[in-house]
Amino acid sequence: MHSCVGKIRYLGVLLYDAERIEETASKPDSELVEAQREIILDPFDTEVIYQAMALGLDKKVIEAAQKSPVYRYVKQWKLALPLHPEWRTLPMLFYVPPLLPVTATLSQQGHYELEKDFFSSLESARLPIRYMASLFAAGDEAMVVAVYKKLLAGRMFKRAETVGDIPMEKAIQALEDAHLTPNEVEDIYHLTALASFEEMFVIPPMLREVAIEMGVDPHEFQEERGAGFVQLPSRGL
Repeated sequence: MHSCVGKIRYLGVLLYDAERIEETASKPDSELVEAQREIILDPFDTEVIYQAMALGLDKKVIEAAQKSPVYRYVKQWKLALPLHPEWRTLPMLFYVPPLLPVTATLSQQGHYELEKDFFSSLESARLPIRYMASLFAAGDEAMVVAVYKKLLAGRMFKRAETVGDIPMEKAIQALEDAHLTPNEVEDIYHLTALASFEEMFVIPPMLREVAIEMGVDPHEFQEERGAGFVQLPSRGL
């Protein structure tokens, strides 16, 4: 997290079936991404909740998994993909393939003119599919294209809704092609652009105390809370 070049954006709990790790890692390259998604369990499933609590998982962890932004990106919306799944290390770290930023040129009349079909063209609004597939899908370009269709459909829908220079009928058709609904786009938009810190970083509170106890007395730690100091502050007069 601290060494992440892109500054990690979301942190959340994922529940997964540890007994299926070897089976998942043994899948052929073409099945690795979907297999890694399948190993992640539904935190709202009553059977999953029962088994997790039976194994001693704290209720706070389950609640954090239900609120996890990572679960939504990876499992619910299928927008985030694993880095180099062909290495078969199965890290719980996922990436949303990037869209290029919206660019425009200034006309002689002083108006900004967008590139034609920028909001709908898969060719102009993204980085090379082949390269993205080599990073996030073990070379499976179709898996990456499916993600980009969702991202572009969401961009088109919000553009049609807020600016109006894209026909709403065209945006709705793009959503249908990407297997998205307007409500899902609104949820994705909120979590991507408007979410609060508490929505982006969902960590079970009890895990913080467990981590602290590994290094210091938690009672002593109470006077050291803050953003971080070279020299620890002291409490009192």
